[in-house]
Amino acid sequence: MLLAVDVGNSNISLGIFQNSILRMKAKISVKTRRSADEYAAVLYDLMRMNHIAREEIKGCILASVVPELTGLVEDAARIVTGTQVLRVGPGIRTGFRIRIDDPSQLGGDLAADTLAALTEYGAPLVVIDAGTVTTIIAVDRNRTYLGGCILPGIRPSAMLLKEATALLPSIELGSGEDACLGRNSADAMRCGLLLGSAMMVDGFINRYTALPGMTGAKYVATGGSAPLVTARCQRKIAQDPELTLKGLRYLYEANRPKR
Repeated sequence: MLLAVDVGNSNISLGIFQNSILRMKAKISVKTRRSADEYAAVLYDLMRMNHIAREEIKGCILASVVPELTGLVEDAARIVTGTQVLRVGPGIRTGFRIRIDDPSQLGGDLAADTLAALTEYGAPLVVIDAGTVTTIIAVDRNRTYLGGCILPGIRPSAMLLKEATALLPSIELGSGEDACLGRNSADAMRCGLLLGSAMMVDGFINRYTALPGMTGAKYVATGGSAPLVTARCQRKIAQDPELTLKGLRYLYEANRPKR
């Protein structure tokens, strides 16, 4: 079995694969004050709850966008599994070209998203990852990662509106009327956040698909906020909640450590 770990800004996503089957999927809230042993204890308990023995794990791959957590979580995975941890970073084989100023700046989560989307949907592609931030990337028909954009995530944006103003209320994004005209403060906030995010996604898709090599692109979305945003987009966008974890499995297979 393979343990795949994606360390994000809000959560640590875990997946355990038996060949291509995702046997376990879980999230751990990010707490920078945890020690490696504490992360290891949480991981071990999750595996026990899912009836997976530590001896069954034969490999591990980790991607992280939180440098202060990378070593802690890597040590935790090593403590629990006893295996070498493959860290996604510069020098790893991705299976696609990267045409940005500094390829080493490509986050491990985006590398995983891209490889999984290419493998399962084909090129050209527009991939949306909506979490703490929303990223939208373009991959042309020659499997070249062209770049993308980074937008504020919809949930942190909602929190900022509440914290930065005196009168605006806390809101539930999934409730209330879904209209372009809010007739009270809460609905106006939902309108701005949900429809505004969807319009930004639609706008970037329109611009990306007009680029050379992007004609006929497919659209794939992942991330915890993806359903909220893409449900209000004008284009039909495929949902793949496990895209990043699947991409980590593909990266591991392409870079499997020699025994």
